[in-house]
Amino acid sequence: MSKKEKADQNSNADKDALDRLPLANIPLASNTLKNAKLIKNARMETAIEIYSDPLSGSLQVAPGAIKDFMKTTPRDQAIIDSLAGLQSFDVYSLRSSLKKLGVEVENEDALELSEDMKEGLSIYSMEFIQPLVEKIFGEDDKDLQSVANLRKIFSDPDIEKARKNLRTMSEKTGIPLAEIPAFLEEYSDVFLSVAYYRYGFESVGPDVDRFLFWMQELRSRRDTAASPRAAMDCKAVEDTIRFLSNSIRERLAQFQYVFETFWKDINAATFRQMRQQIEENHASMGSVLCGLIVKMHLWKKEFPDNDVGGPLKRLKFVMTELEPGLDKLKNLEIEARKRLGMKPLNI
Repeated sequence: MSKKEKADQNSNADKDALDRLPLANIPLASNTLKNAKLIKNARMETAIEIYSDPLSGSLQVAPGAIKDFMKTTPRDQAIIDSLAGLQSFDVYSLRSSLKKLGVEVENEDALELSEDMKEGLSIYSMEFIQPLVEKIFGEDDKDLQSVANLRKIFSDPDIEKARKNLRTMSEKTGIPLAEIPAFLEEYSDVFLSVAYYRYGFESVGPDVDRFLFWMQELRSRRDTAASPRAAMDCKAVEDTIRFLSNSIRERLAQFQYVFETFWKDINAATFRQMRQQIEENHASMGSVLCGLIVKMHLWKKEFPDNDVGGPLKRLKFVMTELEPGLDKLKNLEIEARKRLGMKPLNI
């Protein structure tokens, strides 16, 4: 792999991450800052990563300490302080968060998923595209059995057929013909956001399952059971991770239900309602999922399998690295459930 290919790969990974924000497109005066990135550490605190190298390691500084490392301006400091307060750096929650902060990115593509990620999310396409097209063009259409055929409906070289399809969609949805392309683009963006969060959750799912087994094993050890405080802390961490995992799964199912309700009555009003419900939850979903992923990735790196580390090392890691910040994530998730009108989830 060439240096350019590797750089592009790293850039895409940063762009698609929930826990990293490259500052290249943020309107900062300092070039040094624009070459840095914000990252979330194990305690869910934001740090500025000045540089990262496989051999020399990573240089990270607290947002309030950047003036000790480089020349900066009060405006740069204010922007960094504002961004550091965000709970997630995924592109979907960033769109609304940056708007609220009054920070305009210099390149709108910075708030889009990479093409590689969009391609990776195509495994969910049928689930979101097929019901929409079936509702409009008929459930018995044999051309609706693959993503490729679904895409052809709107990219068919037969211009007359394409026009007929678009007119049919306009008539059945009440959406003006001229607005159909924008509607399809917006619909694609909404379902991509749900697919993105689902992908992130499913990618960390096996780690969560192994972690819960690892925790049960740790709590059964004599060293843990002999200390009431250690036993209580371990149970609290285990219960919180289980709660976050189960609740995120339920919230994703709630998003799916919102789509299913929309498919039953497709029109401009129901689309706006669906979009609002989902986008209002981007920030909370991104925040909690970011925290869960950061915690699990850190744990996986330290304990790549269940034979690594004795009880004392595991206990120390749980109490110093995993426990800090978990209550905040738990409270964020509880509030998100309330806003969605979901029942309390027993831990």
